[in-house]
Amino acid sequence: MGFFSLHAALGVLLITALAMNVSRVRIKERIGNGDGGNPLLKKAIRTHMNAIEHIVPFSVVLFALTQVQLSTRYLAIFSIGFIFVRFLHSYSMLWSRFKLRQVAAGFTYLFEIVGCFTVLFKLATA
Repeated sequence: MGFFSLHAALGVLLITALAMNVSRVRIKERIGNGDGGNPLLKKAIRTHMNAIEHIVPFSVVLFALTQVQLSTRYLAIFSIGFIFVRFLHSYSMLWSRFKLRQVAAGFTYLFEIVGCFTVLFKLATA
């Protein structure tokens, strides 16, 4: 359960930091609601939402991985590795690093697919 707790804490910290960035841009650009057509605010909002779109569902998968008693090594890779990849993806979205964004997105999908299939395999062989 320790790696799930670590994943949850780091995931929430990343999502919170991205939300604070949205607020920072809103204040700086004086945009109270919506995106005001502002490209910087659009990018901040999209980066925040993209993190939520992947971190929350993967947290469910990671919780399932803890329930099927995966080894500590694999739980560490899944929990820390996934959050690291999501951090890189968020960075690449905010700073327009398209190649890094592609790589991080690919690793995100890999983590998600491998995580799901690992849960299914462990359940099928239990």
